[in-house]
Amino acid sequence: MKMLRIKSFIVYALTIFSLSLKAQSTLKDWQAFSENNEPVTLTEQTYKEKACVKLDGKKEAIVINKSKNYQNFRIEFDVAAKVMAGVGFHVKNEQNYQFLYFRPGYGGTQEAIQYIPIYNGGLSWVLYHYPIHEAKTDIAAMEWFHAAIEVRNKIMRVFVNNKKEADMTLTLIDTDTDSGNILLRSMFGEAYFANVYIQEIPNPMTDWSISEQLPRDKTYEYTDVKKMKTWNKINQKNDEMVNLKRYFEYPNGTVFAKRTVTSEADKPQLLYFDFTGKLQIFLNGKEVFNYAKYKLDRLNNYENCIVLDMKKGDNELTFVIEGDAFVFGKGFNSMGRFQHQNWGFIASLADKNR
Repeated sequence: MKMLRIKSFIVYALTIFSLSLKAQSTLKDWQAFSENNEPVTLTEQTYKEKACVKLDGKKEAIVINKSKNYQNFRIEFDVAAKVMAGVGFHVKNEQNYQFLYFRPGYGGTQEAIQYIPIYNGGLSWVLYHYPIHEAKTDIAAMEWFHAAIEVRNKIMRVFVNNKKEADMTLTLIDTDTDSGNILLRSMFGEAYFANVYIQEIPNPMTDWSISEQLPRDKTYEYTDVKKMKTWNKINQKNDEMVNLKRYFEYPNGTVFAKRTVTSEADKPQLLYFDFTGKLQIFLNGKEVFNYAKYKLDRLNNYENCIVLDMKKGDNELTFVIEGDAFVFGKGFNSMGRFQHQNWGFIASLADKNR
């Protein structure tokens, strides 16, 4: 059985939209507006030997992509700006969105990066500030730097100049929109944007039906799944991990977890997943993955990937999973009882690029 082990955001494995911003023809899905909300046309620019587009903050204030809504995503770009420039996301309209921007003139200070929610056009920067909503990074006015913004399950991380550790990590403030368009914006002076790439991150599947606990250290077949009569529905939307310990007072066994996946056609899809312990995966009763050894590593959303051949209509996806009690022999001694410490998985689906 072939399994693809990958790291996060491998380009060929995710749904990707890219914008080179090198010619007007690449901007067909983007619309620019002045600060008076009047449509304008952007043209190609060259700034410090880099092909780009220019937003002057007045005649060209924002450029918005209305072709797709994004909930979880990663956007990367190069930017050189005078005063303030950044990215709006989960855009409901030009007056309401989440906004992450940079103040290059304040590079090296705690005001270099700023996050705020835009409600009804208000830039409420005095309400949201350091140490949560502002962060320090080394940037300079009118000098190119690379930025990456990653939004996943309400958590935003910001990376500057390809750092491995995030310059800013925070939980997004709740608004009435969890997804939406993406825009680029400059204020109080010019900004140049180049090499913009948007990668959609598949949403984790949190809604499952789980069985009662079964004895661990035993091999189960799909026929055992079909015999199960009692199923409990779970859906913890605020936790992308399916943490099975929360559903069993004494977590020490094996559980079946299943869900229905509806496909509009016969087509392959990518299943990204990670897990603790042992795992079997069945699609429509057929085993498609089996890890019979024991696994105990920190979970990574895109650690493993397999191709699922979906049929048109409803498909049944089933996980059979055992936790980590094996590490401690009879189990971890939790105040006099032996049980799992780590028992769960994470999974998401994405279309397979052909």
